[in-house]
Amino acid sequence: MKNTPENCVTRRITRISANGRQVVDDWLLREETYALFLGEEKIADLNCLPSFLEQLAVGHLFGRDLLRSRDDLARIKADPVSRTIQVDLRPSEEQPEPGAGEDIRLAVEDIHRLQESFNERCGLFRKTGAAHSCALAEPGGIMVFIDDVARHNALDKVIGEMVLAGISPAGKALIFSGRLALDMLEKAGRCGVKLLIAPGAPSLAAVEYAERDGLTLLGFVRKDNVNIYTHPHRVV
Repeated sequence: MKNTPENCVTRRITRISANGRQVVDDWLLREETYALFLGEEKIADLNCLPSFLEQLAVGHLFGRDLLRSRDDLARIKADPVSRTIQVDLRPSEEQPEPGAGEDIRLAVEDIHRLQESFNERCGLFRKTGAAHSCALAEPGGIMVFIDDVARHNALDKVIGEMVLAGISPAGKALIFSGRLALDMLEKAGRCGVKLLIAPGAPSLAAVEYAERDGLTLLGFVRKDNVNIYTHPHRVV
């Protein structure tokens, strides 16, 4: 099979379809396990695509409140040979919570334009059916887009890129490729972004969390449809 996408491998499979039984080449995502070390302690095994590994580690630590900003980092190194990610932190100092800063307002046509731009980038999902994606956007367009085999990893990688690049959550939105459950809302809420866009459904717990935390939660964002579950003032 020519032009195998990055982070994919090819495998011969047997496919049964309307055309009968055939042996064909298929694309599979390359899922690998990386051990995450904080200092000398192993704190997690991360099953992930082997890309944006430093962002994944930083986002994971941020989500566990073990790291608050890039200033906390003394060293970070991902080793594809040993499949480890080593993070060393500087002595702890009081860090401010990420502020919302300038709020975001999006017109419905802006939401659909961002969702369309997001969908165009989801080529890995179209090729494999196994990838999740997450993006950070501002009204003018998508700033960060990352894929992974797990939706929470994709979000961690985006948050990690925000931390490493010093990107403020002010005036930003997060776009997701699937449904929104409570664990995703908790991660998103911690990073300070206030508007969340997804093509799938949220859970009741996710909606209740968004209501309490002041997040605008949009679900079933598809052509000619937007469901606003909480805090609709950000959609104009």
